[in-house]
Amino acid sequence: MRKTICLILILLPLSSFAQTCSDSGNVYGDLSCANQALDRAKRELNAIYQKIYTTTQYKSEFEQSQKAWLNYREKQCNGYIAAEASQSQGVGPGLITKDCLVTITRQRVDYLKTLLEK
Repeated sequence: MRKTICLILILLPLSSFAQTCSDSGNVYGDLSCANQALDRAKRELNAIYQKIYTTTQYKSEFEQSQKAWLNYREKQCNGYIAAEASQSQGVGPGLITKDCLVTITRQRVDYLKTLLEK
């Protein structure tokens, strides 16, 4: 019994890392969720990019297109949006910037999916 209680106490903190994002009302939790969403969107983007890249005969043009899009995303979210968000306090600007990155990355994923369907 004592070993069971010790094991539960040891494993209990690990369960906090396995939690999914929820509406916690905590800006730090929201930032963590935004980071997770961005990671998922990037993984999906990379998977779709690889599928298209391996099947297209226009590899150079596709690479140039992706680089231009990455440059746009970087300038949009870390430039203009970050400047607008600078009026926020605490982690607010980071959260706004992450949300921008997630939104634009998902838009690109959706667009690339349409290319796969053709």
